[in-house]
Parts: sequence; structure tokens; C-alpha cells
Amino acid sequence: QPLVYVIVLAWNHLEETLTTLESLLQSDYPNLRVVVVDNASTDGTPATVRSRFPSVEVLESPANVGISGGYNLGLKHALQAGADYAAVANNDLGTDPAMLANLVAALEADPAAGMAMPKIYHYFGDRTRLWCPGAFWRPFPPEVKMILDVPDGPQFDVQRAIDFAPSCFLLIRRAALERVGLFDTGYFFYYDDWDFSARMRAGGYHILFVPAARLWHMVSISTQKSSKPARWWRVMGQSAVVFYGRHRGIAAML
Repeated sequence: QPLVYVIVLAWNHLEETLTTLESLLQSDYPNLRVVVVDNASTDGTPATVRSRFPSVEVLESPANVGISGGYNLGLKHALQAGADYAAVANNDLGTDPAMLANLVAALEADPAAGMAMPKIYHYFGDRTRLWCPGAFWRPFPPEVKMILDVPDGPQFDVQRAIDFAPSCFLLIRRAALERVGLFDTGYFFYYDDWDFSARMRAGGYHILFVPAARLWHMVSISTQKSSKPARWWRVMGQSAVVFYGRHRGIAAML
């Protein structure tokens, strides 16, 4: 089986991180390594993870380097360790034991696919309701538009290529990382995944939505705008300006 590294990015929220790790370590995929990248947490996350999960590697960043910077620390580590695939993951997830095997199988069967996302449900409330099955380019008004908070149905049971994938959990092919590069650290949070998706497609790969792979998401516990709304809107605005300025010709690419 290909060697898979799953990189869990943590910034505080210790209990959610532990729940995520417990779920991932129940995976039935046999050749799995799990790494926590800690983005300068202040709640004792690194020490607790090392104590509770000795098999999990912990990389500590001396400062909060954002989502892209944190993912990149883990991706560099995975590539240096010889990973065939590397997954980036939030620290607020629950996963089906077969999720990773289904994602790997989909990418193994489709060499033109650079990365794949699972079918993502809500963790809280109605766990049969989808949080997001991907995103698409809306020509007018021009925008990357997420498909959010919709009931599951037959239209979401078909494996297909999609325009954009959220980085809540993404399994990425090593060759695609080597061709396309890592996440752009110009995005502290938000739009980093849209940028990465656009670059993946520009690099000649497509992105798969794999409904056989299932995941439940607690939804943005580290970037909620309710905690510091002024900073949230500032960073969101800065990221939007960078993304749409850089990808003006995105419609022609899709």
C-alpha cells in the first residue's frame, strides 16, 4: 500500500484535536502515519498529544504561521519521509474508518487526479446533512461558490471532478505536490485552498470528489469570525484581494 501521511494542523482546541486523532487512528488503512503540526498553541497541545498518542509525530512551530504555513511544515516533513500521498486536515474532524482507503483507491485509479476530497457531513446536529461536497466557479457575480449545508442525495453519490475543494481534508498526490508546489503562505487563512485548487488545475491535474470516503466536520473552530470579528474580516478581505487579483483568468481555465 502507498505510504500516506496525514497532517493535522492544530492551534489550541485540545479536546477537538484529541477527538480528531482518535478517529484517524481507527482508520483501516494499513500504511498510515499521522503528524500533528502545532501552530504555537497555548493549551498544552504538543505535550498532551505526545502523552496520549505515542505513535503520532508532533512538529511544533515557534509562532502561529497560519493555515498555509502550518500545512507546509507538515507537507515538507511528509515528502522528506518518502510519502506517496500526503493529506492536510483540520483538527475538528471525525472520519469513517474506510475514508482514507477509499481516497487512496480513487487516486490510484486515476493518475490524472492530483488530489481528492471526501464527502463532508456536519459533525453536530443532523449528521446526515452535508457541510460541503466541493465548490465551483460562478460566472456572475464572479466568485468561487461553496455548496454548503445541503441534504445528501443521489447527486452527491457520484464520484466526479470538481472545480475547487476545501482544505478541511485533502489527500494530495506526491507528484502533484512536486509539480504544483505547496500552499501559498501569502494566505494566512481562507482562500488558501481555492488558490491551491486553481494551481492544481493549472498544473494539469483535476480534483476528485469521492463520495465513498466520508468525514464529519465541526466547522472552522479556529477561524470563527465571532471570536475576533474585526481581524476575521481584515484577513478575509486581504486574502480575497490576493486571490482574485492573481486568478483573474480563472473562468477560462475551468
